[in-house]
Amino acid sequence: MTEPYLMPDSERIVLEALRTVLPGVRCAVYLPTDWQLALRETGGLVIARRVGGTMKDKRYVDEGMFVVQTYAAARADASLLARRARAGLVRLTFEQWGNTDGYLSRFREATGPFMTTDPMTEAQTDSYRFSANYMIATRPR
Repeated sequence: MTEPYLMPDSERIVLEALRTVLPGVRCAVYLPTDWQLALRETGGLVIARRVGGTMKDKRYVDEGMFVVQTYAAARADASLLARRARAGLVRLTFEQWGNTDGYLSRFREATGPFMTTDPMTEAQTDSYRFSANYMIATRPR
């Protein structure tokens, strides 16, 4: 018997959803050590990580705050990848897409995609990063 209050792995659901809408693009929870190689080989990189959230309904809905970052070798490509990731998550949430863990249930944007830098990306003249924050609700199977 499954624990009735056990919520699904929302990070896994979101990553698999992103891989569905962005075939061929590397999607991960953390920036891989070979991130520059990923930019050259796949044309982009998406990092999606849950950074907070709450259980909205004790049996049915878990709402996570996700940071979604996109990296690419050109600013326009990083922007397009960020917008494609957002559009894909919105569509799959509307469709109630799911995997073996559970389903996407609701999507709410906290901050839309915007270009951001840090010391690592500033030091690289051929890499750009866009960040966004989304509240993504998931529910168990």
